[in-house]
Amino acid sequence: MNLAALRKQGNWSMRALAEQAQVTRRMLQILEKGRTNTALVTVDRLARALGVSTGSLLGPRPVARQDADSPIEVVLSQNLVSARKRLALTQEMLSERSGVGRDLIGHIERQSQNPSIETLVKLAAALGLTLEALLTSN
Repeated sequence: MNLAALRKQGNWSMRALAEQAQVTRRMLQILEKGRTNTALVTVDRLARALGVSTGSLLGPRPVARQDADSPIEVVLSQNLVSARKRLALTQEMLSERSGVGRDLIGHIERQSQNPSIETLVKLAAALGLTLEALLTSN
């Protein structure tokens, strides 16, 4: 995650970025150390505060956020369904490949659940995608 580098590049203090993104300073410290078991909504708040797309915050190169960017839940849902169907997988088959419960996959596809980054890493790997690709608008 590019979080620490972007925070320093933008001259953000830990406190200022935490307030802007509406997360705790402790959460920022944990994320800057590379821990990824946090909710997607938290990463999205940080990306918005830093002015980059959510997918690119998790990838090798940050990309500026566009005003017309869809909400991250919509992007994730569309990409998940598209990749699953492209591989001719049912939710059950994806569940078996990824180790993520079928019910949770259904909730993510319906945008009714805020998954953890850890869960998304499993889904992306099972679909042959990077986490950045799963979270980036096409």
